[in-house]
Amino acid sequence: MQLPSRKELKRYTQEDLHRSWRELLATVAVTATFSALAALLDNPAANLMALAAGFASVRLFVIFHDHVHGAFLRRSRFASAIFWWVGLILLSPLSVWRQSHTYHHRRTGIYRSAHIGSFPVWTTRQWRRSSVLEKIAYRWIRHPANALLGLVTVFCFGMVILPLMRRPRIHWDAAVCLMLHGSILALALSCHAFWPWFRAFFLPLALASFIGSVLFYVQHNFPSVIYQKQRARRGEPAPLECSSQLDLPAWGHTCLANIGYHAIHHYHEAIPFYRLPEVWKDFPGFHQGPLLKPSPSALRSCYGLAVWDERNQRMLTWKELEKL
Repeated sequence: MQLPSRKELKRYTQEDLHRSWRELLATVAVTATFSALAALLDNPAANLMALAAGFASVRLFVIFHDHVHGAFLRRSRFASAIFWWVGLILLSPLSVWRQSHTYHHRRTGIYRSAHIGSFPVWTTRQWRRSSVLEKIAYRWIRHPANALLGLVTVFCFGMVILPLMRRPRIHWDAAVCLMLHGSILALALSCHAFWPWFRAFFLPLALASFIGSVLFYVQHNFPSVIYQKQRARRGEPAPLECSSQLDLPAWGHTCLANIGYHAIHHYHEAIPFYRLPEVWKDFPGFHQGPLLKPSPSALRSCYGLAVWDERNQRMLTWKELEKL
């Protein structure tokens, strides 16, 4: 079944401004409310509020991500100001995210470019030529423990500190991000409010970073993924086989702002998240793409992948790689 052209999908890029504002304000309000309750309560319910704030933060991040693509409140300066602060709070400075994620979309499914905006993918040849330390670093990056510590490794270091060190003039907002979070922590300590800070900021961000890191990984690292050396034609969308789509119940898609329709998003990034289910319904060709159920066994399969075998055009597992 043939996929639609980008021209056919253009009508789905039209957003409902009233709905967009409702989605944004409701998500911000829910996230702020759960965070405030996590800080103010002093009982086991506070931890539940912190977890709820973490899940809400993931949804807020996906909406932020849509805005950067120009799919969500694209012409509103006020929305842009809101999202600038949202990026800082979620450890994703706007300049860093825009640069790395735009590159990622242009080069999705090309294994030589997977290290920017996603997780690196080596070939068997690269693995053989690499030093022991390089192999250890590569294996760590693709290990689930890296996602578990995503707040520090993927976001704080990868999205804030490293870009600031490399290009301080361009990514000056990363410095603002560090100062903002440092100031919040310093204020909490000076007011003897470490535990309220821990529940309202640290736990939600840690959970959101973990979920975000796992999503970053499984969206383009799954057993049936097909990588390319380069695009057949410049500017063409990434092949359907490069991106997984999540098999989630309706409430799961709602919580994640429909990021589970990831192949459609890569096919036309300017479609607002709340219109992706329409595309899924109207164009059954997208149903042929890889469908991933986020179960423990499926996640093990994804994290068990090691390198790309150019000869056989498939990903090898770590066990298979050991036998080479």
